[in-house]
Amino acid sequence: MYSSYTTLQRAQLAKQEYLDTQEVFLGVYAPGRNAALKASLQDQLHRKFLWTDSLRPEAFGSAVGLLLVREDLFLMPTALSCFADALRSGADYVTSDAVFGYSGVTTLYHSQGFAACPGCALVSRELLRRCQAEARDPENPVELLTLAAKLRRSHVCLPLALAHYERDICAEDVWSVKGKRVFIMSHLLDMTGAPIVLVSAVPVLRSMGYEVVVLGPEDGGSMPLFLEAGATVITRKGCVQSPLLWGLALCADLVLANTVVEARAVRALSGARVPVLWWLHDAFAGYPHIAHQIPRELGENIRLYSVGSHAANAMHSVRPEFNIRPLIYGLPDYAAEKFSHYDLSYAGGRPLFATVGSFENRKGQDIFCKAIRLLPPETMKKASFLFVGKAAEAEMMDAVRSLTADCPDNVFYVKRLTRDEIKSLMAQCTCLVCASRDDPMPTFVTEGLIFGKPAIVSEHTGTAGLITEGVDGFVYEDDDPEKLAERLAWAIEHPEKLAAMRPACRELYESHYSKQAFSDSLQQAVKELTGE
Repeated sequence: MYSSYTTLQRAQLAKQEYLDTQEVFLGVYAPGRNAALKASLQDQLHRKFLWTDSLRPEAFGSAVGLLLVREDLFLMPTALSCFADALRSGADYVTSDAVFGYSGVTTLYHSQGFAACPGCALVSRELLRRCQAEARDPENPVELLTLAAKLRRSHVCLPLALAHYERDICAEDVWSVKGKRVFIMSHLLDMTGAPIVLVSAVPVLRSMGYEVVVLGPEDGGSMPLFLEAGATVITRKGCVQSPLLWGLALCADLVLANTVVEARAVRALSGARVPVLWWLHDAFAGYPHIAHQIPRELGENIRLYSVGSHAANAMHSVRPEFNIRPLIYGLPDYAAEKFSHYDLSYAGGRPLFATVGSFENRKGQDIFCKAIRLLPPETMKKASFLFVGKAAEAEMMDAVRSLTADCPDNVFYVKRLTRDEIKSLMAQCTCLVCASRDDPMPTFVTEGLIFGKPAIVSEHTGTAGLITEGVDGFVYEDDDPEKLAERLAWAIEHPEKLAAMRPACRELYESHYSKQAFSDSLQQAVKELTGE
């Protein structure tokens, strides 16, 4: 029995604790095809339930809740226990996540605001009564489920894949019938820059009346952020190459394709009736691998936006004729949030210069290391330097390890920091350094601006195009360690002048990167694209 569940279901089942819900009497109503459902009910840990073929009150006796099922499906053995526990805790409408396909390769993660008509839901007896009073057909499970989603007073969405449908996912699984729909495609759901800033688009689109569905691969850390923002999330490995799932885009009112990696999907949608906002965050380095997938021409329904001039120039390196508009991401005001403050103990009373990002050639950690070594010894000893990031390329890691070994008193390395530790770093550091050879719009530099911290950045970053030299940051040229060292030396010798730049740095955040600035820009882009 256990081996018949999907990989995700088995993983979740192993972590579930037994719930004693036998005092909660339930009814199950599935008047359509139900062979799979009946088979899976034989394995339910919760045994106090009654199968009913009628919704007359006398047909399900003293049941306090009813599982309404619109189509055949398999239920996990803990499903009724989990549903009953939520009902016992005060919910009147209970849904769950689900998997789709014969091997359960597609997963649907519901947000708490999930508006569509699910394949099954548990409703309280009182909610069922109110739904039947409004229904044209009081025994139609589809109509009752739709009404229950609208009339519910206390909804609990269980973060467990309790249901398995042996069919492909479709539009009615993820959207309501009448709402405006937006379909967001992301090639990653990890904690890197592009997915993180994409989260900020969800509340803006919801404020415009859109139901938001996000498609991505398996969760790499950012999926909970999308759910918290109010999106429903579909995951499937290889979704970037999945025309089956791209088909959902044709059922939407707007598509947001995140990064150039979605080129194949954009090409498939070019010329379709659905408007597509293609949002570019990509560096030059990625284009040789994907240029062949980028359409030569774009339909009138496609509009390109980028997070700055660097990302636009990267696309123009292979498609110079494309018209690309600016759409800089927005980040929350972390400085105004409550978070756990950590004394990171790296500064040692000295000005702290920090860089954050994966260790790879385009991020230029070796340039930063060379610049530190070029500092006069008496100047170098006045400051501390911190490198944060995973070692993606050995050459970059070797440069950092060699420097920390030679200068253990004031050069430090840490593989990763928690979100609260990153915020603490931004609050405590003196200046950020981005030595990237190729970086569209580094988020850690923006996070520093939130806390009023200036940065020294390479000219090959998107940030460089927005900085006013010496007012809210510094830009050095030619990936030259000597030029970076000159600016580092000045900053180390003048920490009071860096501190005086705080208001200008904060203003740079407010005018270009704040949630309000991003909301205004995204809403304008959507209205122009959709003709609202």
